[in-house]
Amino acid sequence: MIEKKQELSNEQGYKKYSYFKISKALEKLLKKEYFLYNTKTFDKHDELEALYKKNFYDKYDESANSMVYEKYINNESFKNKALFIYAIIDYDKYSDFVKNNEEIKNPNDYTLEYSIVDSKDVKINIYNLNILDISFVF
Repeated sequence: MIEKKQELSNEQGYKKYSYFKISKALEKLLKKEYFLYNTKTFDKHDELEALYKKNFYDKYDESANSMVYEKYINNESFKNKALFIYAIIDYDKYSDFVKNNEEIKNPNDYTLEYSIVDSKDVKINIYNLNILDISFVF
């Protein structure tokens, strides 16, 4: 298991951190600087929006797939989760992984937990994902 903590903010001694807990099996799919997600130096927003457009808006016609748009594409919570995945998982590595792994016997071997932790060790769990969640947005 890989654990990574990255400072998000520091306001008068009160700190907030991103906390990642990632299974060893999923490590090979990570972007090099995944831990910068949600920090002030993270600058990949346009790239993430382009992936969302490619994988949803360009794939599904709104009039023909109104239920998909209502349940997923126009759902802000779903979009935020997809953008998070795009920020963490490298698209090319994921594509190669899919080509080389036709079947995953245990999706829970590929897990990603993302939380926000503060300087008082209060932890708020944001996402608990596995390879099935990841595959849905690519």
